[in-house]
Amino acid sequence: MQISDLRTTVNRSLLDFAWRQWSQLGVSASVTGGDLWAADPEALILFTLGIARRDPRLFDEVLDWVALNQKLLSMQRLRNLTARFHLDANLVAAVVAWTREPVPTDVLVSQERAVQARPKEGDQAKQSVFSPDVLGFVARADPIFAEYGFIRPIVVRSGKSREPDLGRPVNFAFRLRQLFGPGSRSEVMRMLLTYRDGPLDAARIADEAAFAKRNASDALAAIAASGAISATWRGNERHFRASREPWATLLGLDDMPVFVSWVHLLPAALEISTWLDEKADSVESDYLLASQARGLIDKMSRDLQTAGVDMPRRSPSDGSASLLTFKTASDTILGILGTAQHPPGT
Repeated sequence: MQISDLRTTVNRSLLDFAWRQWSQLGVSASVTGGDLWAADPEALILFTLGIARRDPRLFDEVLDWVALNQKLLSMQRLRNLTARFHLDANLVAAVVAWTREPVPTDVLVSQERAVQARPKEGDQAKQSVFSPDVLGFVARADPIFAEYGFIRPIVVRSGKSREPDLGRPVNFAFRLRQLFGPGSRSEVMRMLLTYRDGPLDAARIADEAAFAKRNASDALAAIAASGAISATWRGNERHFRASREPWATLLGLDDMPVFVSWVHLLPAALEISTWLDEKADSVESDYLLASQARGLIDKMSRDLQTAGVDMPRRSPSDGSASLLTFKTASDTILGILGTAQHPPGT
């Protein structure tokens, strides 16, 4: 297996997936296709901040979308999920700060901002937002990103983004947020209404909702007390279930979108991409690469299992098969993300 070839395939496929998702959420893109699953907005943003460091246009169009639709987002969830994606918290903070500041909407920036944006002494020590092979020179650095330790060209809003079309299954989270607000209640309901394999306990719901278990438990208890969902005891744990048919009628849907464990699947996909970037030009032996690949798969095993990624069994001593196992995991993830019309669980 050639690491460089797999890197090219993985990164291209992940970028295609990201563009397809964002085109359905309201980003300006000439991408076709519709998904039957419900997207996780904050998980998708964080995934994109990682993968779009290879695609400045996608990065900036997502900034434009976030600036327009920030009222539909949960900044608390964004912070809670950042560590799962192994992203620099300062990069996420820079994105949030940028979306909250007035920014130029014309390519002719003001003289004052242009002066601010000139490279300063020490800029070479800042981390580049984009991969060097994508964008290696920055004539005028964006001052907001620079404040957080990152160097990139000045961001100019395209103004092309739209609000999410709530009629699309992929935008189900936003429909719930219009009803409950962008907090724990809308997230626990997204989990309950899309998950089709039985009742769930508060710990699993909190994990997927990316809120503290106490916050999720309080939200579940309040909604259960209203009679909108059912709760039963199993031992010392309450398990919760929502009847999808009445909710579908209430929300004007023929059926509920499909659940995907985005908070586990997307971090694993991004971690695979990051590792491939690091190893693409490596001169390390196949044995050492196989050992590292095995360690990465072991590290991601819980995420992969929770996301429903079936991995072939291997012998702990079978180092030669580790790269093949790694490729199998990559191919399986890409297969899930590339399945627009029939995602897992349909």
